[in-house]
Amino acid sequence: MSEYNQSLVCTFHPKKETQLRCNRCDRPICIKCAIHTPTGYRCPECIRSQQKIFVTTKGFDQIIAAVITAIISYLGSFLAFRGFYSILFALGTGFAVVWVVKKAIQNRRSPLLKYVMSGTALIIGLIPVLILLFQQIQIFGFVVDYSSLIWKLGYAVIISGNIFYQLKK
Repeated sequence: MSEYNQSLVCTFHPKKETQLRCNRCDRPICIKCAIHTPTGYRCPECIRSQQKIFVTTKGFDQIIAAVITAIISYLGSFLAFRGFYSILFALGTGFAVVWVVKKAIQNRRSPLLKYVMSGTALIIGLIPVLILLFQQIQIFGFVVDYSSLIWKLGYAVIISGNIFYQLKK
């Protein structure tokens, strides 16, 4: 009997017959386990081991990134003024945050880093919105200046989206 006529079973699902093999480790895999890559099909273990190579951050890098992001986006949120220029300022501040963090953590990378940085930028960017809202409600009993609140809110959303997009690559 030739090798091609033998019945193989999936390494991860022993009840499933298959003819497919991982192109890296040559284990038999079923179509549920097979992950399509540009070079062929791979098993989940090979994909997992391959992805670990790309996670290079250390435990404290997330903290460093969060602190730097918080400081720069907080300062930027108070410096952002009303109008269309606050959008441009948010974009520039987002680029500055990513550049400074990458230099501080020596270009180490992780999928978690984009969530930590963009989440921190959004939360910290909302602080001036809440302060302004609280001040206006305390003084007048209701919100008077909606445009200022909208521009500050826009700054927070744009800077966090910008950071997320830059780190998505």
